[in-house]
Amino acid sequence: MNNQNMIKFENISVVVQGVIHPDITKLTLLSIRKFLPNSKIILSTWNGSEITGLEFDQLVLNQDPGGFNHTNLNKAKCNNVNRLILSSLNGIKAAKTKYVMKLRTDFLLTGNTFLNFFDRYNLTDPNFALFKHKVLACSYFSRNPKKINLAYHPSDIAFFGLKLDLLDLFDINLMPKSDEFYIFENGEWQRKYAPEQYIFISFLRKKGVNVSFSNQFPITKKQIKLTEKYFTSNFIFLEWRFFNLKPPKKLKLYRELDHFSCITYIEWKKLYYKHVIQKPNKFVGFDFERIKLNLVLKYYKLLKIIAKFITFFIFGKNNKKLRKKIRKKITGN
Repeated sequence: MNNQNMIKFENISVVVQGVIHPDITKLTLLSIRKFLPNSKIILSTWNGSEITGLEFDQLVLNQDPGGFNHTNLNKAKCNNVNRLILSSLNGIKAAKTKYVMKLRTDFLLTGNTFLNFFDRYNLTDPNFALFKHKVLACSYFSRNPKKINLAYHPSDIAFFGLKLDLLDLFDINLMPKSDEFYIFENGEWQRKYAPEQYIFISFLRKKGVNVSFSNQFPITKKQIKLTEKYFTSNFIFLEWRFFNLKPPKKLKLYRELDHFSCITYIEWKKLYYKHVIQKPNKFVGFDFERIKLNLVLKYYKLLKIIAKFITFFIFGKNNKKLRKKIRKKITGN
């Protein structure tokens, strides 16, 4: 039991959702047993999955709704938003406890002190609070709409909150194909919303919020302000170290847009004091995460310049595709 906020572990269900990763998912489940003993582990995955040797309390098998593949693009990622919605929703429905944690099958739990944040920032703007209680969510990859053209984009990696709130969040329609293949321009299909946006915007609309926005148009100041207000009255964004999460290796690799456009815990806290407490100038702490990210970004940009110089020196003006391929290998982007 956590002595600071008195949430008993037996009142928590952990919904581990998604595809089974042979080398990781077993460790994911064991980490939950270690740090949330007596909690209920609900594994929500797909029919036909290999589950031999996995440690869980309840199994939810789902019919795979499939993903959206952009066959005309090179090395395109599959959009698995409907898989996320379905496996999360059915896993949460199976929970019998007051609290639910939603976790991917490729993340490890490293502690339980994240529970201390659950009641730390309880004040809300009643005009924007849609949950019964704020939900813990990941700082990575909750987007800052001032840095990237993505409004209403909280991370979907992990959540902790009241069961009824998480059920409310995921009890939405699956994304239609028309939203994924929304506009064809420059030889590529553009989606209307990113997966994370689709989930949150669908939830907002279900709650009667009039959201008029798509990624094909620049974000307005009003949309930025609304995004910040909904974020600060419904979520608490925690970096992985505060959420006690260990990401898979692929998410540790820094990507210019993926990591640097995220809202850090301190940045969320500043927004909380600005929009909820009405103290926009209050000092809320040093943002060491942003300092680290800025240093990494400077290193990345320097590496990119060096990579461009090296490839141009070796290959000259010709072989543009080859130069670009080698630069990506050098920079990791």
